[in-house]
Amino acid sequence: MKCTQCKHNDCYHAGKNCTGFDAEDIKAIYAGEDKRIMTAATCIEGRNYMKMCRLEESVAFAQELGVKKIGLAFCIGLVKETKVIAAYFEKYFEVHSVCCKICGISKKHLDLEQIHADKFEAMCNPKIQAKVLADARTELNFSIGLCVGHDILFQRASATPVSCLVAKDRVLAHNPLGAVYSRYWRRKLGIDDGETRA
Repeated sequence: MKCTQCKHNDCYHAGKNCTGFDAEDIKAIYAGEDKRIMTAATCIEGRNYMKMCRLEESVAFAQELGVKKIGLAFCIGLVKETKVIAAYFEKYFEVHSVCCKICGISKKHLDLEQIHADKFEAMCNPKIQAKVLADARTELNFSIGLCVGHDILFQRASATPVSCLVAKDRVLAHNPLGAVYSRYWRRKLGIDDGETRA
């Protein structure tokens, strides 16, 4: 599949099926907990389309699922932002939060590359973040600025579903699409499409 090269997007506009999966296959795939999540997500999209920011949608989604306990796995570099996010979530849920540097284990202990070889650097610990939130019995977790790769380990280890609230991008103020929207970044990345937008 190379959907990015499709010129008509008739799956969206006209219900064209390019895959070989029929409606019954799809119905079987979205069963049980997956159907419950899909139903909640579709409700939030339909009722609040272009009305809510991601933070508001996240609360509405969790409420639609009937969630009472939220977990926040965050990057220590976003502790101030996470405090604000936690304060908002705490209006609706019991919130548990865990930072990426939990346990304070040196990168050297696992033979991990350091940014500055002559200083102590605590490793990120996404699997323990997931364990701490599992022990707290959170029902839905959100990742906030976890590094590429660490986010994968957190999601894989999480005992409950995970949604990304903030994608880590230190250079572009945690807005990875900035590189797509900026012609300067597109040129730097060698993917400029010749458009003249900023």
